[in-house]
Amino acid sequence: MAIKKGRSTFVNQFSKESIKEQKIKDKEVEKLKKRYQKELEKQQKEDYINSRYKEVSKLNLSINNEIDELKNLILNGINEYKPIPIDTFIKKDIQEFTIPKELNTKYEKPNKPIIRKANIFEILFKSYRLKYNSYVDELERRYDREYKLYEKNEVNRKNEIKNLKKSYELKLNEIIAIKKDLYINGDVGMITSYKRELLNNSKYPFKLNKKINIGYCKYTKNLLIDYLLPKKDIVQSINKYKYMPKLDEIREIQRKNKDINSIYNEVIYSIVLRSMDEVFKSDIYGNIKSIVFNGYIEDIDLSTGQDIKPYIISSMIEKQDFRKIDLKRIDKLTCLKDAMQSRINLDSNLEFKSIVPIYNYDYVNNSIISSENINLLEINPYELERLVTILFRSMGYNVEETKKSHDGGIDCFLNYNDPIIGGKVIGQVKRYKNNIDIPKLREFESVLRNSDAMKGLFISTSNFSPQCEKFALENNITLISGCTLLKYFNEYGINSYIQDKF
Repeated sequence: MAIKKGRSTFVNQFSKESIKEQKIKDKEVEKLKKRYQKELEKQQKEDYINSRYKEVSKLNLSINNEIDELKNLILNGINEYKPIPIDTFIKKDIQEFTIPKELNTKYEKPNKPIIRKANIFEILFKSYRLKYNSYVDELERRYDREYKLYEKNEVNRKNEIKNLKKSYELKLNEIIAIKKDLYINGDVGMITSYKRELLNNSKYPFKLNKKINIGYCKYTKNLLIDYLLPKKDIVQSINKYKYMPKLDEIREIQRKNKDINSIYNEVIYSIVLRSMDEVFKSDIYGNIKSIVFNGYIEDIDLSTGQDIKPYIISSMIEKQDFRKIDLKRIDKLTCLKDAMQSRINLDSNLEFKSIVPIYNYDYVNNSIISSENINLLEINPYELERLVTILFRSMGYNVEETKKSHDGGIDCFLNYNDPIIGGKVIGQVKRYKNNIDIPKLREFESVLRNSDAMKGLFISTSNFSPQCEKFALENNITLISGCTLLKYFNEYGINSYIQDKF
């Protein structure tokens, strides 16, 4: 009895310990589960946050790539530039060769005759066999006749198509030759339409509602581009995205207005320079001596609510000068201001102020007309020098402009190709409202004396005293006063006036 009781006590004790151990194990398992779940949730949270950061990084990369494309319009344009061959352009408007409807359908090929098998009589008996053979021969002869007629008709049809195509190609080549000859010889219609097509095909990384008009003067070889420019919304207003982990929110960081304006201005300058580059590069027949680029935008006059089209940039340069420019290395604004004497609205908001173009586009005649009268006292001194250069070239002189800095007091060199009265002349241009005094002339006379020029030309928007006139006469200097300069300008199509508004 005691032994049985002892055994029962031992079993109960063992059972209790087993249950206790199991509970301990269960608790440990539960702890492991909770720890695993916690680590899993932590990892999931980290993965989610990382995915949000990657999302932001992707968005920012897209914005940066977009801005980089805007900043590299010229470089990308140079690398991707593929001019339209003049022959391809001419063919574009000529209807392609089409086969006439009556010749476009092939003749129907005759079907081979179905010859029945000979029956037992036609196999065994000669008379029946002869009739059967005659039947077969007739079918084959008929098929042969029909097939030969089919072949003849097909050959005739193909020959007729070939002759028509040859005639078309001869006519096409004749049209191309005629139009190409017109283009080479400076036909206004051909040149303006070709250059418009050329610029319309120029690709940009933003939506550009291209409205391009081209004017051309055959006698001066001056081409005018009237170009609708994009508005500032081409520049992404969001500067970057930023992820806020605590709020689980991606925020937009707006770009500063001054940065938007700066990028937009660079785009405008790039379009001007790139358009000029593409037009000059395509001028393989030497039809273009100079280009005027007038850029305008479509806007609303907030004072009246009316639609307006203010010009915000006007640039002009000759081909020989443009070829000296390395577009990959320039500062665009400096190039436009100094090398081209551009008129640019440099306000922070380009839309709100219009400039007067150097030349205007004549929408009726696809030609160039003089701009509004220019007040010579209001324009940049460098631009005045540029106008004087244009004037003397129109007069028949060979003119070489000097660099704008370190010119040694010489603004231009003039040469007149005449064996008797011709020779080298140095010129100086002064935009003054007050009369020129003797010291200014003495400075110029010193420059003339130390040069190899035969004569000096001193040009001013003001007048000269009698003492200046006497000094100039004694020192081989020709004076051109404001009145005389206006007379020359207006005679040669540079409408101008002098009015003191200071």
